[in-house]
Amino acid sequence: MVISLNHLQYNKPTSSFKATSATFNIMIRLVFCLIITFMAFSASAATTPEDLLNQLSEAKDFLRVKPSLSSKLLKQDLAHIGQLSRNEQLTWHQYLLRASIALNDLKQVESTVRAMLSYPELKKETDKFVSMLSSLGIFLRRTGYPIESIWLFDCGLKQPIKMNKQRISLLISKANSLSYLNKNGQAKTVYAQALQLAEKNSADVYISAIYNTMGILAIKEGEFTLAKEYLVNGLQLSQRISRRSGQVVAGLQLLRLSILDDDPMLYDKLHYRISRLILAGKSEVRQDYLFWIEKAHKVSKGKKLTATEQELLSEKLKKIEVTSIGLYNQLVETLAKPLGIESTPIIKEYSAYQGDILNYIQQCKQLE
Repeated sequence: MVISLNHLQYNKPTSSFKATSATFNIMIRLVFCLIITFMAFSASAATTPEDLLNQLSEAKDFLRVKPSLSSKLLKQDLAHIGQLSRNEQLTWHQYLLRASIALNDLKQVESTVRAMLSYPELKKETDKFVSMLSSLGIFLRRTGYPIESIWLFDCGLKQPIKMNKQRISLLISKANSLSYLNKNGQAKTVYAQALQLAEKNSADVYISAIYNTMGILAIKEGEFTLAKEYLVNGLQLSQRISRRSGQVVAGLQLLRLSILDDDPMLYDKLHYRISRLILAGKSEVRQDYLFWIEKAHKVSKGKKLTATEQELLSEKLKKIEVTSIGLYNQLVETLAKPLGIESTPIIKEYSAYQGDILNYIQQCKQLE
């Protein structure tokens, strides 16, 4: 049976129908808005202390591998942490501070420090207070304020620290800031203090880090034999405790040293293993640094670089500069000239920190 559409008549809607339809549409929109509001309220109300603690634990797990995710997790429920104990709230801010520092988020760093200082309980929580000072000090050094960072590290060292690892960490950080200021003699003294304390407490991670840093400082001062001793010790210890980052740092510096000290056997012994570690990782700056080392080794054997290779060296050097002025200067000061790359080291200029956050740290102000 075929139905003819010609017999179906279409009547235009009346004004009464139009009004009813408009009213119905308005009601539908109101109901939809109420549903959305209820859902948002329900989601907020569902944020229980248990949920928050689970979120805090998850954020902690991502602090090292993906700080951006930690920051997102901690920010999204920052307004709800009043449900937690005061100590748990401080821990929340502590993790957010660490994530913000990793992301170089100055605004969030300063606001988080202010939030932590508003807790009277912070005075009794020495470990959290010292952790805050350490994190803020590292951030200030990284952003060009080493003098202020030393002030914070010294303040931390004067606190009644119960955990030796915190004291070791503060000493290393202070020595790094002194080295940053080219006060190498003072830096060596503080590194030695940190090393002695680390060895006393069998803190292998810190010992390997100190060896690597002192090795880099020895290269800077042209003490190649001492540098090799420090870096080999750092590499071997990092291998023993399966610390990949320590192996990469020591390995790259030993490869650089092999070129500066004309030691091809050292290069051949390390290159394959260290390059595999670096290529297996996702650090582009380390891969670019390795590229520079490999081309320097090629030149040291009497081979010439192509124009394309030199262009790549310049491109990679610019990328390294953005990430780490320290690594950039290492390459420029020691390898750029033999490779035919014209570049000059970046001389750091220091200015006083313009923020007011340091004025709020009364425990440190009282020690002046």
